[in-house]
Amino acid sequence: MAEAKLVRSLGLGTLIFYGIGDILGAGIYALVGKVAGVAGNSAWVSFMAAGILALITGLSYAELGARIPHSAGASAYCGYAFKQPFISFLIGALVLFSGIASTATAALAFQGYLSVLANVPTIIAALLLITAINSLSFIGIRQSALTNNLFTIIEFAGLLFFTTVALQYAFSIHTPTQMVEALTPDGDTTSIITGVTIAFYAFIGFEDMVNLAEEAKNPTQDLPRAILIAITVTSLLYLLVIIAVQLTMTPEAAGASDRPLLSVLELAGLSIPAWVFALIAIIAISNTALANSIMASRLMYGMARQGLLPQPLAWIHPHRHTPGLSILVTVLLTLIWVITGGVTLLAQTTGFLLVSIFLCVHLSLIRIRQREGRLTDRFTAPAANPYLGVLLCLALIYQFPSAVYIRMAVLLFAIGILFKLIAYQQK
Repeated sequence: MAEAKLVRSLGLGTLIFYGIGDILGAGIYALVGKVAGVAGNSAWVSFMAAGILALITGLSYAELGARIPHSAGASAYCGYAFKQPFISFLIGALVLFSGIASTATAALAFQGYLSVLANVPTIIAALLLITAINSLSFIGIRQSALTNNLFTIIEFAGLLFFTTVALQYAFSIHTPTQMVEALTPDGDTTSIITGVTIAFYAFIGFEDMVNLAEEAKNPTQDLPRAILIAITVTSLLYLLVIIAVQLTMTPEAAGASDRPLLSVLELAGLSIPAWVFALIAIIAISNTALANSIMASRLMYGMARQGLLPQPLAWIHPHRHTPGLSILVTVLLTLIWVITGGVTLLAQTTGFLLVSIFLCVHLSLIRIRQREGRLTDRFTAPAANPYLGVLLCLALIYQFPSAVYIRMAVLLFAIGILFKLIAYQQK
């Protein structure tokens, strides 16, 4: 076990593709309609606000990734900043479950587009997806990354095709005045913020990238660049997509659809069979699930190496060079989450977990800067960035539905018990 190591095989281009592929996917293909349904004409504002929070958080992650290039990501950052084992364990556990919740969300959203091809029950479809992506994760990081690259190209092309067709259709049925009216925010702050709690799920993924630090060729330089490029590209594409949806569907119709992008294309008189675009959406959703599963298993491995999880989870398969036991545990935990909630609730749960984590990440950067100063030999975020991040996270963290807080309370209780058991075994 001690001889087997992760392989540094990921360059800048692969990291960028990984990040874009992780951010794109289930969120925009399945949840864009839900955001439109709750935020109405202000849906694009919700997406823009979520993108701004992602960019600010990405800047803090980029600096921390350059300072501390370890696979455990936020757990390592918070542990390094506060020097408290429980904080490292807590943040690592929250990141882990955010990845699992995100994979479960994608697995449930999978059936919406799969139903165009085959009538498969939601739970069975989710089980098939979870099994397939984790099998690929076990085969190897290079194979997983190549699959991610291929899927990213397909889903990116699918979104470009969608925006081109949908916007052409919108311009053909609306006058400029009507389009301005459809995009004029209605001023309902509550609905905008609710939209942000759902839309933020569409931006997650950049934080997964730091968990590949020990498989990147040059993590201190490539990770910051890849994070910022991935967030910028996906934010611009998302804005085009949500504008296209708002100009072609009513908020009520968008919110009721399980496959909103395909619904828009059908309204526009889709010139290709519906199953073709449904297949693209399936690939996109699968890509999100794959990237999050990879993150969760690598994070378990990283935490086990630090002594924050049972040591067997650090086992690396001698031939595949992947954390086999961590991948198996990821499968089991994801299945548990799949049966505990619907797509919207799981997306909001993922968002809440990540906003809580991001708050701690910003605080960690502030603490590290106070202790060590700002670096000049590697990437550094703007001086005010982590402080602005703290304010935005605090503003959003109180806006989630009560069901999310209940799930969070149960999860924190379970994390506390697990920490105590591990600490007892280590004595």
